[in-house]
Amino acid sequence: MRTNRAAASLRVLALAGLFQFASPALAQDASAPAASSGDGDIVVTAQKREQSIQSVGLAISAMGQQSLAEMGRQDMSALAAKVPSLQVLAYSPTLTVFNIRGVSQNDFADSQEAPIAFYNDEVYISALGAIAGQTYDLERVEMLRGPQGTLFGRNATGGLVQIVSAKPTRELDGFLTLTGGSYGQFATEGAISGPLSDRLRARLSFSSDHHGGYIDNAAGKNLGSSKFYAGRIQIAGDVGDSGEFTLKVQGLRNDNERSGGLYSHRTAIPNADGLGEYVARTDDPYGTCTGCDLFGYIQPGTDPFKVAFNGPNYFNRSYWSATLRYVQDLGGVTLTSISDYQHLKKRYAEDADMSPAPIFQYYTAQNLDQYSQELRLSGNDDRMNWVVGGYAIKIKSRNAYNTDLTSIGLGEIYGGTLDTVSFAGFGQLEYALTDQVSLIGGIRYSADRKTYDFTHAENGVTDFTFNRASVGKLARQHFKDYSGKIGVNFKPSDDALLYLSVNRGIKGGGFGTPAFHPGDLSTIPFKEEVLTDYEGGVKLTLGGTSHLNLSAFYYDYKDYQAFELVGISLAIRNKDATIKGLEFEFNTRPVPGLFLQTFATLLDSKVKGVVLPSGRVADTRMPQAPKLSVGALGRYEFDLGTGKLALQTDWKYDSTLYFSTFNAPVDRQSGRIVGNVRASYAFNDRWEVALFANNVTDKAYRLYNLDLSGPFGFTQQSYARPRWIGGSLTYRLGS
Repeated sequence: MRTNRAAASLRVLALAGLFQFASPALAQDASAPAASSGDGDIVVTAQKREQSIQSVGLAISAMGQQSLAEMGRQDMSALAAKVPSLQVLAYSPTLTVFNIRGVSQNDFADSQEAPIAFYNDEVYISALGAIAGQTYDLERVEMLRGPQGTLFGRNATGGLVQIVSAKPTRELDGFLTLTGGSYGQFATEGAISGPLSDRLRARLSFSSDHHGGYIDNAAGKNLGSSKFYAGRIQIAGDVGDSGEFTLKVQGLRNDNERSGGLYSHRTAIPNADGLGEYVARTDDPYGTCTGCDLFGYIQPGTDPFKVAFNGPNYFNRSYWSATLRYVQDLGGVTLTSISDYQHLKKRYAEDADMSPAPIFQYYTAQNLDQYSQELRLSGNDDRMNWVVGGYAIKIKSRNAYNTDLTSIGLGEIYGGTLDTVSFAGFGQLEYALTDQVSLIGGIRYSADRKTYDFTHAENGVTDFTFNRASVGKLARQHFKDYSGKIGVNFKPSDDALLYLSVNRGIKGGGFGTPAFHPGDLSTIPFKEEVLTDYEGGVKLTLGGTSHLNLSAFYYDYKDYQAFELVGISLAIRNKDATIKGLEFEFNTRPVPGLFLQTFATLLDSKVKGVVLPSGRVADTRMPQAPKLSVGALGRYEFDLGTGKLALQTDWKYDSTLYFSTFNAPVDRQSGRIVGNVRASYAFNDRWEVALFANNVTDKAYRLYNLDLSGPFGFTQQSYARPRWIGGSLTYRLGS
């Protein structure tokens, strides 16, 4: 059946391509990578057209090819060290959640979509389990802060992260990088690109990462291993005089990794508010043993990377997608069509009690199919840039869960199908009133329909169903609303830009995934959220070698979709919130070969009316929203012998943050400083050798925490990878 669906999807793409090829011939050449003069003045496509980052009236950060290569074989969380206002929850490849300016979605159910959208070559990736592993052979990464609903639309309430693949070239080009590192790591990344004919070109890219587990498991195989493969092929061709198509097919594979449930056990007990507090190793609150949880277990020692799990802890994933992009210049107006299909199959299991005893196992399975189509027209003249278009997407996510507590008499098997259909129309206009002042206005109207078919069984007996047959309209939710933007840009000189804007972003509502009977089935759906952003900023180019960007914002956040865990009940509750912030970015090239960068973010966030497990109502801080973040990077490159030596280091400080809206004591992560170092030597314009140390001080800090102190007397803590040392060898082909 999966083969038939895939074949049908490819036929749809092929028919769309034939229809597009019949269009009149004229188009721009999009095969060459966007030019840049360094990460400070990189070219981005934040407004669906190529612009210097310094000329866009938005808060944007970007990383080019060189910076991405220097980041090395790290996971997605490494991006957070390079740009302001970004946190990344990636405690396992099964789930990647971005947090920008305190906006995120912490629900770990596979069917959920996040309010920070992820795009690959302008294609929306709805599945949180499909994100990890896509950052190879890239041209750049863009991070747009604040609502981006007008042009990007779906679920970009708080911003988006977009990766842009390196494109097929008209001349022979390519590279190969081999990396070896800690825990027996051997990784590859490479590409070969060039012409197939005068009008046809292709690029083949690949990546792999194999290493052993970095968590020492006394009761079984070590945890945290990787067995990952990825490949991408792109074929681009000219149609007529100025038309161009690009067909991209890519796939990812995680092959039975030991990367499920990378936790560390810590005993905890609820306080008067029902929120977890750590238990001292000399205390015995449960009457089981000193320092022990409700089941009588305590993790030996205090090292979070030394555990005793009996399992299961595995992760299997296969993901592939096919995208057909066509661009046609119709004579002053450009037509762009993007057709896409994605399929994800994922299996995940964890030892949720984190002990040698078979007490609590958690399993998930997901099969997802996504189809989308975007059509847009754009044009410009001396005074005006405009774009209008339409977008349609269909997502079918089939999910199964097993919360296995049969050792204490509970077994919960549940899941079903979430079917999402959405249509949107959008437009944006930028008009220059004068050479210095321009106005921007945009709007997007979206209509979502979500249908849920969910069944729950406890101890083999179905105790409730949630579908149209059982609960009627409650199982089919409709969300119709608009996102929009009004802004003004003032450009007093070629080196300065000031902007003011009001942005409205939306994220459709949906359905929770209750692991136990919620009592009231009407609490399963949750409402859409609306974020209104009042923002202003300034972008300065100083002396042609330095860039200074400042922004200030205020978020009025209505019906924020807050994930809550009360006892053993999981739910998403709508809460109002506010976020205020200041951002600062500065980079400079004061002398040849030297690049310096620094950034900082100040955040003041508040979630209003949070009902704690005790029933007390409190205002709390947004999850993963440190009040202060500061980062810095320095790179110096100079001639040495017949080649060039480059020395680089980057550091980031995050102040205290919390992992949940409850702000439980066990959810508090104290401030930390984390840094990386790298040295490379390039010679003959072909070869480069590099040595690196990531998390060079071996700082132990958490990326995630789940407070299970109420029902079980412990918390699940996931730590960032320990210090990782290695080296790489790169060979480059072409000019």
